[in-house]
Amino acid sequence: MRPIAILQHEDDDPPGSIAVALSDLGVPFEVRLLHAGDPLPMWPEETSGVISMGGAMHVTQERTFPFLAAEKRLLRRIHHEGGPVWGVCLGAQILTEAVGGSVYRRRRPEVGWVEIEKLIDDPLLHGITSPFVAFNWHEYSFTLPSTAHAVAERRDGLQVYRAGGRSWATQFHPEVDAAMAPHWVEDAVKEQKHLGPEFAAQLQADTERYLPGYPAFCTKLTENFVRAAGLLTSAG
Repeated sequence: MRPIAILQHEDDDPPGSIAVALSDLGVPFEVRLLHAGDPLPMWPEETSGVISMGGAMHVTQERTFPFLAAEKRLLRRIHHEGGPVWGVCLGAQILTEAVGGSVYRRRRPEVGWVEIEKLIDDPLLHGITSPFVAFNWHEYSFTLPSTAHAVAERRDGLQVYRAGGRSWATQFHPEVDAAMAPHWVEDAVKEQKHLGPEFAAQLQADTERYLPGYPAFCTKLTENFVRAAGLLTSAG
């Protein structure tokens, strides 16, 4: 099988637990460092599907980060041709614009561990309880594309949708692991310093509470994606 291409947009958001899960499942993958000049994979010659990661840049910054426009075209083509796509945070927003949806700047960023409610038992979230807790950090959110199906949400925004076929978007970050969490927490506290010490204390306490079990959640999500995408057999 051709490898899954993981599209990484910055050093600070590697695939983390997603890469570990794919390795454990025996699913081949390669990481393309788009911010470092790696080319996008050729579809379908070089890849069997794409996982698009997060990033500190915004989906609107195509002039500053030209790879965003090229990636949008790639995701649009793969989706329209029925290939597997999983967009994570920024990647979800790129997918949203690729399939005809819209992305908007939030009134305030969503940062930290949050409860998310399932709307349907979609294959991506099969076997995951509702509500579930996931880590969010984003200034933009997406609306539901006209051809998509809402899968999970919070009161102030959509969190997961299926674009149709084998394409999914998740606003939260399932990839966060023990190596990433300490500096993500530190950076989040600095960025949100206007929220005061209460925010910092809550974020640290929530991280200590939820992080130990988070890789298992990511593993389940990743396995669900590759199975639903047809990239892993039941006996795989």
